[in-house]
Amino acid sequence: MSRLPKYLLRRPKSAGQTIYDLALAPLRMLLPDEEAERFGLSSLRTERMAVVLQNLKGRCLDVGAHDNELLRTYGEMSGELGIDASAAGQSVGVDVVDWGADTQLIQDSAHLPFDDSTFDCVAFIACLNHIPERAEAIVEARRILGDDGRLLITMISRFVGGISHRLRWWGEHSHRDVHVDELMGMNEAEIMELANGGGFELERTVSFYYGMNKLHIFKPRDAGGA
Repeated sequence: MSRLPKYLLRRPKSAGQTIYDLALAPLRMLLPDEEAERFGLSSLRTERMAVVLQNLKGRCLDVGAHDNELLRTYGEMSGELGIDASAAGQSVGVDVVDWGADTQLIQDSAHLPFDDSTFDCVAFIACLNHIPERAEAIVEARRILGDDGRLLITMISRFVGGISHRLRWWGEHSHRDVHVDELMGMNEAEIMELANGGGFELERTVSFYYGMNKLHIFKPRDAGGA
């Protein structure tokens, strides 16, 4: 069962929650996610999950799934999200590190153990910058997506990421070895270049968490646009 407070994930956010979050904005940015949530504040984690959940569809692959909270919540909230529960239940989270969750361990993101056109959605949630083989991972995402599939990437800029990773010292990056090719954030131009090179075109971008984070939604580029 998901440990995330469902009321912090539902959108649109209530006026009361919006005012409370704004009034205590410095606190919600500095506290660890779980602590912020205990005070009833929308944490970075719940803000990110909320915007992503609104854009998932069908059978999803979450790359860099960490504790797999996204897909557990996706399955539990599939009814109110208008998603077929059986498709949501077939979603898979993968990671190269065992975080003690129900994820499938993989050697790297450049070789995903799934057949072509297996998924309706592939998500890289706050992790693409931490994947050394990110260009190859995007190509793999295109391979395992159907032609009407969707690629979701959330990311902070290099500038914001550099500050955030220093302030949020409790983050997962502080509990493992950091690869030399990892980045603390990526600028939009870098993401667009990777996505375009992997066979995708931008559908839309959604800003959240005071505009410091963005969700980029891509669709496969058709043969005529390749």
